[in-house]
Amino acid sequence: MNKTAVCLAILISLCIALAGNTAAQGKKMYSWTDENGVVHFSDTEPQGQEAQVQDMPQEPAPAAAASPYQQPTPGEPSVAEQRRQEIARKKQEAHVNRVVTDAQCSAWQAEVDRLEPNRRVFFTNDQGETERMDDVERTNRVAELKGQIARNCK
Repeated sequence: MNKTAVCLAILISLCIALAGNTAAQGKKMYSWTDENGVVHFSDTEPQGQEAQVQDMPQEPAPAAAASPYQQPTPGEPSVAEQRRQEIARKKQEAHVNRVVTDAQCSAWQAEVDRLEPNRRVFFTNDQGETERMDDVERTNRVAELKGQIARNCK
């Protein structure tokens, strides 16, 4: 058993043992590390060990507001149902994002397919005039599109 598991087991045992005693006044908790590096916790002071002392809380901690074990108020979905709804919403968002990305990737690939094999490529400028793209501009645009495809597409 590794050190973390031993420490966790000791901590859980301590919490269970002390669960009923947390409201008691003047209780102290001691923690120390042994020669193997394992951290120990106890409500009694260890003999022959230098330990750190902490006061135990005098009142039980308030219950978590969104405990999965609490009954939901009428008309409100349970914590589990809220979690399922959140997972479904994230799954739907991921699907929409994937569809948009696939459409963009297809458009980029179609533009590469149009520009790459043709030496004479014409386009319409901002004034609505038809112009011919020179070879340097065409190869730069193809390289830019292929870079976008490599970064963003499967």
